[in-house]
Amino acid sequence: MPARPAFLVYQWLWSTLDLLFPPMCGGCGGGGVRWCDACQEKVEVISPPICELCGGNNPTQGLCLDCHQRPLSTRAIRSWAFFNGPLRNAIHKLKYERDISLGIVMARPITDLFSILRWEIDIISPVPLGVARMKERGYNQSVLLARPLAMSTGINYRPQALIRARETNSQVGLTVKQRRENVRNAFRSSRGEVEGKSVLIIDDVMTSGATLESCAAALTQSGVRCVYALTLARAKKNI
Repeated sequence: MPARPAFLVYQWLWSTLDLLFPPMCGGCGGGGVRWCDACQEKVEVISPPICELCGGNNPTQGLCLDCHQRPLSTRAIRSWAFFNGPLRNAIHKLKYERDISLGIVMARPITDLFSILRWEIDIISPVPLGVARMKERGYNQSVLLARPLAMSTGINYRPQALIRARETNSQVGLTVKQRRENVRNAFRSSRGEVEGKSVLIIDDVMTSGATLESCAAALTQSGVRCVYALTLARAKKNI
């Protein structure tokens, strides 16, 4: 897929900043690059067999046991790699240490994965942060992944397609049941933005899938045609 002009300019701006402020690798801290070859080699890229719905590791093709028992509102979810090693370090720096330069690097594997999937998408939308967390962090890490994907593909980028309806607690440390309850009805969507459209949700990490499911439920209530989701990483399922 040829890069769009807006994306080329976006890349050029970050490359220029690298000349002025030499970067460090988000995975190991080595100097000179934002993401080094050694860290890339340690990434555990997700490969078949995977669940056809949630995209998690699965003994065989088809649906995993969880998706058989509790089907999702999304048409399909896919993630680039498992949330461990250098990738985990990089996501933590992107998310909690204000290393926003990692956004352009971490968006590349999502873009490559999307080009393989060949999903027909009308709108790309990041999972939104709550007001309090946005003020604390100053940016939404999912935006740093979603916007480059939209620019490189030319797909309509609509961050307002999803908004937080209420503040939620951190999902860290919660059980699957607690995670689902924590984000239940936490999002809403405008029918005028998404009705009849195919929407792609972008997030950094999928753990239980509760957040993506809550987003998909809000979009479904607003009349979308279908919902897909892409994340940079995901927790490994016990099978």
